[in-house]
Amino acid sequence: MSIQGQLLEVTVVGCSKLKDTEWLSRQDPYVCLEYATTKFRTRTCTDGGRNPCFQEKTTIALIEGLREITVAVWNSNTLTFDDFIGSGR
Repeated sequence: MSIQGQLLEVTVVGCSKLKDTEWLSRQDPYVCLEYATTKFRTRTCTDGGRNPCFQEKTTIALIEGLREITVAVWNSNTLTFDDFIGSGR
């Protein structure tokens, strides 16, 4: 049975014990998912600090042979580029 085109529902629940990239204030994390050409970005968790909560769902159409979703966590900055916090697959 092929998985091609079948839908996978993914829920970004939250993060725990993130590296802190802020000096003076609490960081504002968000999460990016990437699967082939599909990209999803959560809302920014303002003042989420090291343990932000998201509870956001997305649906991804699966591709036969592609078994990894890339997850990256970023800290949103107003005046400078966003800071990379970490990633995984």
